[in-house]
Amino acid sequence: MVAGVGIFYLLAVEFIPEVYGLYAAAIALFMIIGPFVTLGTSHIVAKRISQDASTAASSWGAALLPGIVFSFVVAAVLAVAADISVPGLDGRTIFLLGLAEFLGSSISVPAAFALQGLDRFPAASVLTATWAAMRMGGVGYVVFFMEAPSLVHISIALLVASLLAGVSSSAVLARVVGPPKFSRLESVQICKDGFPFSLTQASGALLGDIDKQMLLRFDVTGEYSAGIYSAGNRVLGLSAAPMYAVLAATYPRYFAKGGESGLRGTWGYSKRLLLPVAAYAAVAGGGLFLVAPLIDNVLSGDYVDTISVIRWMSLVPLIHMPGLLAAEALTGAGYQPTRNKFIIGAGLLNVVLNFALIGNYGINGAIIATYASELFLLGGLLVWIKRKLASL
Repeated sequence: MVAGVGIFYLLAVEFIPEVYGLYAAAIALFMIIGPFVTLGTSHIVAKRISQDASTAASSWGAALLPGIVFSFVVAAVLAVAADISVPGLDGRTIFLLGLAEFLGSSISVPAAFALQGLDRFPAASVLTATWAAMRMGGVGYVVFFMEAPSLVHISIALLVASLLAGVSSSAVLARVVGPPKFSRLESVQICKDGFPFSLTQASGALLGDIDKQMLLRFDVTGEYSAGIYSAGNRVLGLSAAPMYAVLAATYPRYFAKGGESGLRGTWGYSKRLLLPVAAYAAVAGGGLFLVAPLIDNVLSGDYVDTISVIRWMSLVPLIHMPGLLAAEALTGAGYQPTRNKFIIGAGLLNVVLNFALIGNYGINGAIIATYASELFLLGGLLVWIKRKLASL
């Protein structure tokens, strides 16, 4: 979380909202497309290893190979189609930024998930923190030691950091399970098994990140709205980091609960987590509302409008996090396709509402769309779970 704050601060202070908005829009695009680069294989790695630790080396190798290949291919395609991918950003920057994001996920994330599947959470946490620290260090070097830094310099720094983190993660996991075992057939199988999870991740990104892309393309109410909105959204996301940590720590256990007693077991486990998670979301939201004016002291005056974004969106975690707990219950119990239907529906609703509202209402339209789609997802999941449990 500290590294995330650091990167956000460095970029927001160094670049005007217009440039930061281009960066945020690019990252939003990568978040949506990224799951189809890794094809959800990290989730299958955690699932397989949590059920049979002897599959660690083969599962890791099966996930590693396609992710690396697809990282280069997808980054190149986005760069060639730069005018469509991120209008206003050149192809070289898009390629380097995309490669940094995709390679980092393709190499580091499977290793961290493998360690989680082995119940080695401290090691997985260290790997994740190391990756974040390296990225912040690279951005910090560019900002403080280079004259007139650009997004190209930032992209190169992030790419180097991602490669170093990937090598470090691989070395740590190799000491535990041995070198990865590569098999073309295993890679094909793990991609097939992981594809439903990639749909979930992509739909989640569509729900949470598409608004930044659409503000860049359609908002006529403010020149820098994408940067202003992205800055506020970033602060909101950082406040939710402890709750995401809870979900990361409990993720393999959902599969165990689902294997033991199906949806009743996973939903019961989610309800145990609901009160503390909701309490934290409420406290964090209230805290954000109160301290939002401090953003004007931390960042330049160009970002003063971010205060209202943070305040208006301070209740989103209180809706979003219970929805995630309900969704995890479905995943652990083997109802991933059902989860996908709801999250795809919420993502599409978000797109439609953003398209309808951003042109006339700008940032306010994006905020309305976020609340509507999050409420749709939470309500739909709760109703489905209640009816399903009644029929069992």
